Amino acid sequence: MSDGTMEVSFGRGNSFKEIVMFMLHKVSNLAYVEMRGGYYTTAESKQGTEKEIYVQDTREVFINGVKILKSLVLPKFDKEIKEKYIKIEEKLRQIKKIFIDASSIEEEVILGEGFYEDPNDKVLLETYKQMKLELYMELFEEISKLLSRLNYLEIGGATY
Repeated sequence: MSDGTMEVSFGRGNSFKEIVMFMLHKVSNLAYVEMRGGYYTTAESKQGTEKEIYVQDTREVFINGVKILKSLVLPKFDKEIKEKYIKIEEKLRQIKKIFIDASSIEEEVILGEGFYEDPNDKVLLETYKQMKLELYMELFEEISKLLSRLNYLEIGGATY
């Protein structure tokens, strides 16, 4: 999993609970690394020439993992997490609007880093991405609490 991909192998069983716990484990592993932005680097090819390689933004990899986990447990959302999720979604919309309104590019979507040449835009984009990461970390915590309320975190009859 060093390249950020999430190969699916559920082991012995394929119950819904096992799939959710598998994804919880995967997302936990994604959060276990240094969170940094993506970047391009060069590497030598077998032919001796240099090629450009993109190193993934670990923040976005984590966020995508949380999105998948959220999609899995969405049918199990209770009142408590629904209320918190609505607040997180609203904050996500707010920070996106703030970034789009403040950036010098006239777009209604957030583009890749290469589209923002103005140094101020780069700072704004980095701030947006950090705030977005923090909101998804908050969502991950709320999902973990939900799984605890649902008794998904039991191991051999005992909770951790």
